[in-house]
Amino acid sequence: MTKVLASARRTIGALRWYWRGVTGADAYERYVEYLQRTCPDALVPSQKQFWRDKYEDMERNPKARCC
Repeated sequence: MTKVLASARRTIGALRWYWRGVTGADAYERYVEYLQRTCPDALVPSQKQFWRDKYEDMERNPKARCC
């Protein structure tokens, strides 16, 4: 039974990882990792500020959209 639960947890974890990557929900975590790797002394923005800046940038510089 524990093998089944462990397998289910791994599967759910993989699906969660995949879904967050496809939807872009992991963008903040990836940005923080990048920032710490390339500019360790830089100030890391809050998650709220990151998303605010990201959406403002998307409005200023629209890319391919369906609508």
